[in-house]
Amino acid sequence: MNNFQNLCIYLILIFTCSFVICQDIPDGRFELSSALINDKIYFFGGATDATNSSNEVFYIDLSSTFDISTPPFKKASTGMPVGDNLGTCVSTPDNSTIYLIGGRMTSTSTAVYKFDPISLQWTIPIINGFNNSFINRNEINAVIDSKGKTYIFCGTDTKPGITTTGSGNWFYEMSIFDTTSMTWSTLPLPTDVLPRVDYTATLLPTGLIIYIGGFTKLTPSSTNTLPSFTDILIFDTKSLSWSNKTASGTTVQQRAGHSAVLTKDGNIIIFGGAKNNVQVYPDLAVLNTNTWIWSVPSNSTVNAPPSLSRASANLYKIYMIITFGRKTSQVAVKPWVYSNNIYIFNTETYSWVSSFNEVSQGAPTNKNGTSTNQGNLPTDNENSSTYKIILYVVISIGCIAFLSGLVVFYKKYCKNRTRLEKNLMSEGLHNSDLHDKEKHSNIVL
Repeated sequence: MNNFQNLCIYLILIFTCSFVICQDIPDGRFELSSALINDKIYFFGGATDATNSSNEVFYIDLSSTFDISTPPFKKASTGMPVGDNLGTCVSTPDNSTIYLIGGRMTSTSTAVYKFDPISLQWTIPIINGFNNSFINRNEINAVIDSKGKTYIFCGTDTKPGITTTGSGNWFYEMSIFDTTSMTWSTLPLPTDVLPRVDYTATLLPTGLIIYIGGFTKLTPSSTNTLPSFTDILIFDTKSLSWSNKTASGTTVQQRAGHSAVLTKDGNIIIFGGAKNNVQVYPDLAVLNTNTWIWSVPSNSTVNAPPSLSRASANLYKIYMIITFGRKTSQVAVKPWVYSNNIYIFNTETYSWVSSFNEVSQGAPTNKNGTSTNQGNLPTDNENSSTYKIILYVVISIGCIAFLSGLVVFYKKYCKNRTRLEKNLMSEGLHNSDLHDKEKHSNIVL
């Protein structure tokens, strides 16, 4: 192999590596937080193994189509001030801010951070009446209403680095963070309401928060148990009162660490979770909040994710987007395996799809089930992403054209060189014959 061929191979390798690096592929993780802002889902932190909390921020842009085999992850230039897992986050109704709340943070100076998705900068907000016992609160799930009030139910104070869940002190309270007035209030639980952690929280348009699954305990000193999925706990954000519903229908195995989204027709779709770190059945189930009946849709396993626990779930228009998570199986196997993939469930056809196709109908829907009708004007980050994509395309085309030109030039060069060598050889033979004839003539004379 000559030097020219080596050069071509090196250039191809450099081009390929540059393309892969530009994709910002994250490590697998679980126990992360996520929030939808306009056409972007932001992913915060998570645990990349059993004990390490990440401070990384990634996002995906949903304004264009992509295949799930090549998810368009982008890493934010600014990470979180702290590593964090088992926390929660909410996006404000005007889509201007994301609040990271609680979790097993690597620093305990505060429990709330404010993230600006335009500048990608973090600040610590000043909150009047903040409850200092909330610092290091984790295994929680928050929802935010249309007025900017955030509701966080119970939680534990398990320290970072602990691999078990449901340990530590449990908190029998509802924390309310008003992001408009920047005030904090705490409501104690009534004696007939049992605490929960590792649950899902879903806000209905009626103002009811639906709590499903997770761990509970009868007394502070009792052992954690998994409540039945027929036992639906409800908090009314208008009257600040509690109630229960008994769901019926298909049996859904108890679990914790599952994910949930609310569809526009009032169905809560839950996915994944685990029981004692083991896979639960079914992976996906649907609760009709009008009839309070559980059902399990028959859907193909084609393009479906593996069983996952503590994954991220967000609803964007008609798509439930599942990202990251820890893989589970019928037996608890260590070391754990973490996913860095994206899976997409079409909530209209009830099927897993291989690609994301941007749909025009409806407005983006956040994980709390509220709709936003913001215009689609590009932000600075969106413009930056667009410019980067254009730049990558131009560079790619340029590299391909350059390599193609080199190959064509090399082939033409080789062809001309071969022809020239043949001509020279022919002329050399011809001259040699003439020389021999002249020499023979001289001898005869």
